[in-house]
Amino acid sequence: MDSHSDDILTKIGYRPDDRQKLQFSVNHYRIKSKANYVGVAGNRQLAIPSTSVEGTPPGTPAWNDVWTASASYSHYDLAGMELSAMVFGQEFEGLFGADNSATFQDVRIAPRGTLYDQSRSTASKVGSKVGLTKADLLNGRLKLTAGFDTLFDKGKQDMYGTGRTFVPESKYRNLSLFTQGEFKLLDTVTLHGGVRRENAELEVDSYRTLAAYNNTFVEGGKIKFNETLVNAGVVFTPVQDVTLYANYSEGFGLPDIGRALRAINTPGQSIANMRTLEPILTDGVEVGTRVRKGPWELDASWYRSDSDFGVRIVSVNGVFMMAREKTRLEGFEASLAHRFNAAHRASVSYAHTRGRYDSNGDGSLDAKLDGLNVSPNRVLASWSANWTGKLSSYLQVQHAFSQSFDDPAKAFSGYTLADASLNYKLAKGELRLGVANLFDKSTITYYSQSALVEPARYFAGRGRTVTLGYALGF
Repeated sequence: MDSHSDDILTKIGYRPDDRQKLQFSVNHYRIKSKANYVGVAGNRQLAIPSTSVEGTPPGTPAWNDVWTASASYSHYDLAGMELSAMVFGQEFEGLFGADNSATFQDVRIAPRGTLYDQSRSTASKVGSKVGLTKADLLNGRLKLTAGFDTLFDKGKQDMYGTGRTFVPESKYRNLSLFTQGEFKLLDTVTLHGGVRRENAELEVDSYRTLAAYNNTFVEGGKIKFNETLVNAGVVFTPVQDVTLYANYSEGFGLPDIGRALRAINTPGQSIANMRTLEPILTDGVEVGTRVRKGPWELDASWYRSDSDFGVRIVSVNGVFMMAREKTRLEGFEASLAHRFNAAHRASVSYAHTRGRYDSNGDGSLDAKLDGLNVSPNRVLASWSANWTGKLSSYLQVQHAFSQSFDDPAKAFSGYTLADASLNYKLAKGELRLGVANLFDKSTITYYSQSALVEPARYFAGRGRTVTLGYALGF
C-alpha cells in the first residue's frame, strides 16, 4: 500500500555443449513502508471495512528484505543417465509494524496497554537438490530416479523496539534420500512408487518467553526426527484419450517452530520433550481422470489428506499461534474446456475443499477448519480469443461461494469478480493492458471475513485496477 518496492532478478544460462546446461540466478526483493498513513479499524456489524488516514504510525517503518541465489547444473547424457543438481541460498529479514498488542505488554517496561513494539524476523537458508535418472531399463519399460535433498535453516524473531526475544534462534538440518520408479506394466497400465528417508535435527537455544507468557524459562536442546515415507500409484488408459489414475503418498514436514516456541507459559519445559515440535506426518490419497477428445478437455479429481497430529493456525490476541490436533482436508476439483476453433477457447473449473479437526482430543473430527486453514469453494470461467494475428484477449469470471463455519462471526458471504486483459503485438514488442475487478465490485476479502474477527483487519478487496505493460524479447 503506502510503500516502495524494488525487485531485481538476474539469470544467466550457459551450455558447454548440447548435453549440458549451467544456470545461475540472483534475486533481490525489498519493500518498505513510507509511513505516511495509519490504520483505522472497521466495523463488521455495519460492514464498514478497515481503512487508513494520513498520519505517522508508531515505531520504525516496516520492511521486508530478501536475497535469493541459486546455481543449477544438468547433464542429459551422463553415461546414459540424466543428472540434475541445484544449490540455493536465501537471506531474509522482515520487520513488522508497531503494535500495542496484549502479547507485547510488559509492566516492567511501560504501563499495560501503552507499550508499542514490533517483531523482527531473520532467517538464513542453504540447501541442495540432486537427482540421477536412468530411463531405458527393461527395454524402455522402467525408469528409476535416485537422489538427495539437503537443507540448513537458521532463524530467530526478536522485539525490535525493546530487544526482547520473541522466538529464540533455532537451527534446522535435514538430509532426505529418495528413490522413485516408474514401470510400464502394460501398454495401458503404468505403475509408479518410491521411498524417501527423512533425517532431520532441530537445535534451539535456551530462552525466556515474553511477559505475556509469564517470562517462562525454556531449556534449549536438540531433537532428531527420522521417518521413512512411501508413495505409490497407477495410471490406466482403458481407451484412447481417457486416463484414470490413483495415488497414495506420505508427507513429512515440521510445524512452524516460531508459533510453537513463543507461546510457552508452563514452567519446566525443555526443547527435547516438546510434543508440539513433532513433525507433521500426512497420508494422502488422490483419484482422478483426464479426458482429451477432439476439442474437449476434461479433468476431475478427488483428494484427501489426513494427519493424526496436524496443525491448525489460530489467532490469539492478534498473534497467529499453532494448535496441534488431528486434521483432515478433502476436496474435489474439476475442469472442462472446449476449443471452438483455432482462435477461441473457453473453460470452466470448480474447486471444493472441506477441512475438519478434532477440537476436544477424543479422536473424532467434530469441528470445521476456518478461513485461516482452508480456501473458499469457487468456480472459475474463462474465455481466450485471438481476434487477429496481433490482437488477443482473455476474460475470466470467478465466483467464491458463501460458506458457514463453527464461529457464526466468520460466515463468508461470497462474491463474484471479473478480470480482463488485451495483448497487442507491435512492430517491436507487445503492449499489454490488464483490468482486475473489471466491474469495480465492492467486496470484503475471504481472509477478513472467515479467518479473523478483528476490526483492524476487516479489509476490503481491491477495486478496479488497471495495469499497462510493455514486453520486448531480444
